[in-house]
Amino acid sequence: MPTIANFPANLLEEHKMWHHMHHVSDPQQLRPGYGAEFLQFHRGFIRRALDWYGRQNYDTSLVAPWRSVPEQIRRAPCYDRSAEARIVMQPQSFRTADELGLFIEGSGLHGCIHETAADVYGEPDINDFDVAPRNTVFYNIHGMIDGWYRNWEAAGQVNQGMLEWGGRFSGESEGVDGAEEVLRYVPENGRWWLGRGRARAGAEGGTLRLNWRLVGDCAELGATPDPQFLRVWDADGDGRSEALYYNPADGQWREGRISGGRLRWQPIKACRT
Repeated sequence: MPTIANFPANLLEEHKMWHHMHHVSDPQQLRPGYGAEFLQFHRGFIRRALDWYGRQNYDTSLVAPWRSVPEQIRRAPCYDRSAEARIVMQPQSFRTADELGLFIEGSGLHGCIHETAADVYGEPDINDFDVAPRNTVFYNIHGMIDGWYRNWEAAGQVNQGMLEWGGRFSGESEGVDGAEEVLRYVPENGRWWLGRGRARAGAEGGTLRLNWRLVGDCAELGATPDPQFLRVWDADGDGRSEALYYNPADGQWREGRISGGRLRWQPIKACRT
């Protein structure tokens, strides 16, 4: 189901108007502020669109974010692999969200992904911003880009002495309406905390009240991770996020997943080609 049946006309019009109002022929000439607006608009838009999508009982696996850009797209002449590497591996190199968003657009990555995906999957809608949101691949792309944005946000939180990621980590929230989880890393002591709770409305003002528990420290990993080499995402597509750590001292990637109430680490074997 690449084309989403009965996609709301008002959402399609909202996305179309945003791009028409912000259109610039040369992505190298984007004005300051555009990058942050691009990231924030699309984050809010995909949330609203996927909320509607979920209420239709459609297959949510079709709109899941890509964990990485498909190799068929990465091989395209327009694709800038060095730009991708900076976004994924060096998010702290962008001083602001605006700088990140401008780079995603100015490097041509965003446009190249849309253009090539349309060709690879035989779905011309993906390369037409007027109608792209009615195609499931739009959410694969923009869910991934929002993941880049979240990775940047997490890297920036080092300045406050901690890192936090929202999502599903332990699996305990499955089947519990409104349950939320937050994984927190405190660089000063190498400890990992998991917060779990529910959004509270009414008198609580819609805030999220979390109960925290310690799930790990640097002892099991054998090192206190440098936050610039930490990433958190769903690495294996099972709906639960894992922590990934690259140790520049030994060139080894390690994956941490919560099991039995603990964050347990294991080396990731490199693929040889």
